Amino acid sequence: MFDPDELPRIRATLARPEFAALYDADRNADLAADRRFLTAEIDLFNLVSHLSRAATIAQRSAFIHRVDAHPGHRDLARLALTTVLKFDRWDWVLEDGEHTVGVMRAPSVAVLVICAQDWLGDDLEPALHSALLDRLATEAGPASYRAVSAELGARPFPRWSNNPTTTGLTRVDVSRWPEVLADTNLQIIATAGLMAVACRLPHHPASAMWRELALRSLRAYDAQLPADRSFPEGTAYWGFTYTYFFLALDFLRRWAGQDERNLSDFPAMARYVIAMGMPTDGRPRDCVSIGDCNVHSSVVPLAWIGRHFRDPTAQFMVGRPGLLNPADVYAWAAIWFDPEVPARPAADLTLDRIAAPGVVLSRSGWGDTAAVLSFRSGGPCNHEHADRNSLLFSAFGERLLNDPLHASYSTHDPKWLLRQTEAHTALLIDGHGHVYHDGAEGTNASLASADLVAHQVGLGWMTATSDATDAYRRADLPVRRVTRTIVFVKPGLLLCLDAVDLVTAHPIQLRFQVDNEDHRGRVTSDTHGFIITRPHARLAAQVIAENAVQIGHGQLDLPADVGTYPFASVDSAAATRHRILTVCQADPTGAPPPDLNCAHAQGEWTITGTYAGQPVRLTIFASATRAAPVIAWG
Repeated sequence: MFDPDELPRIRATLARPEFAALYDADRNADLAADRRFLTAEIDLFNLVSHLSRAATIAQRSAFIHRVDAHPGHRDLARLALTTVLKFDRWDWVLEDGEHTVGVMRAPSVAVLVICAQDWLGDDLEPALHSALLDRLATEAGPASYRAVSAELGARPFPRWSNNPTTTGLTRVDVSRWPEVLADTNLQIIATAGLMAVACRLPHHPASAMWRELALRSLRAYDAQLPADRSFPEGTAYWGFTYTYFFLALDFLRRWAGQDERNLSDFPAMARYVIAMGMPTDGRPRDCVSIGDCNVHSSVVPLAWIGRHFRDPTAQFMVGRPGLLNPADVYAWAAIWFDPEVPARPAADLTLDRIAAPGVVLSRSGWGDTAAVLSFRSGGPCNHEHADRNSLLFSAFGERLLNDPLHASYSTHDPKWLLRQTEAHTALLIDGHGHVYHDGAEGTNASLASADLVAHQVGLGWMTATSDATDAYRRADLPVRRVTRTIVFVKPGLLLCLDAVDLVTAHPIQLRFQVDNEDHRGRVTSDTHGFIITRPHARLAAQVIAENAVQIGHGQLDLPADVGTYPFASVDSAAATRHRILTVCQADPTGAPPPDLNCAHAQGEWTITGTYAGQPVRLTIFASATRAAPVIAWG
């Protein structure tokens, strides 16, 4: 994966501040503990974590030996590769109850094994070298081919099931996975494994067929992305996916002589990644956490974009403090990083945009304490939550309206609740959120959709209206209308107008989630509003409604040992029509209290006062239909 004459550059990269601590930690890893794991503790039926750990040890130690000629790591890499071969299978999905399907573990292990083989070179014993090639040919290649061909629509429809002997696995129904996984990040993991094996075994009878299918998969996957190359599953999954995507392109170019680096507008992806960043105090990898995406992207694929396209935005992100961490396979970033590429955000970056799958983004700037607002409209996607019309808002280095992190993938875990509407800054009707799935097939897409019916941007402000009526109707709720309109005056004035019309009278509740990940989030309430407090900032809210409302606060119904998740609440009693305006002002800790007055009369909402030293006067004229309200300034 790199030539000998590249070693001086790679060694210099590993000495840079962004890389040095990680490389030193791996070079000085507890090799005795790793050896004990490989020889005495390993469960050869655990394909989920134990096989992954063994293959990762092999790749890590082979890389360190290649860079530093380290006998201890050389010997450990050889032991890890030998151990990988002891596993009866490399993946936990079977086709026809017999054949391994490389949905994830087999292709990722193949990539790690091939890199380790390459880096060990002549230090790999001939018998072990041959055994590894045989396993790639007889299992990893065919297994990855089965997965990719199925995900691209192979007929007849394959019959998939869980391997009954696999341990450490959360079992879900995989019978529809050939369809469910199509166009998700797992398609590219299988594709990269297939491409790696095809290029590593150029004389195998199936090599050309494997390579052709892998390239077709890369092209098909890219074709289904939106034109701006944003990524529906969020930046963490983008980083995971495109690390493997770019590895596939590198295997193809370096070992098969076919250059496909122009396959997509990859620099546009770097602009998407920087737009989704939301660093907060102590969390440089915080991001717009849509669905299961709870950390910002790995910078590994950004190093590839920076190198091959001389892209300054990608290079800027690679160098940002805290974005390269042990969770990343940083070796590939070190291999790809080019210190000669300038590092700066692109001049044409915009503060407002809409990203897939329908996320309205608005920010006040690019600094670490800039305000960032996310408003979730749009359709379903893999790894999604029941979050239509929900808000996520950070300012002054703090999450002030939260989308809780670390939801579980398992329905048996209490944290499955964090996927539901009630755990978001969103709306409940008679205690119920909008439609979602039951998790029987994993974390796939639901049927929930919302339509962005209006979006306007001005100098220092943004407005948007999203209609989630269909998502709530699919949950068998008697809805005629469920819309949310936001007005954002940067950096910290946020208005939220919820309009709900029902066929029969029901109560509704608005929830405003508090970031309490570090146990330092607080919420108080009174008859007029609520205040959310974080160490460096606060959000003060006034509530004005057509009907009488009760303002309070509570916490999610979860066991104490999994965390405390507080929220502010606004309850409106049973009615067929609800209109609630929540006026939020964010300020740094110690700032004077808000100076805003809010009034409502005959479908008009007027806000006056001062904000950020400037006079404020705006009026919201409610719409009688599901169209966006009219907003008048001054």
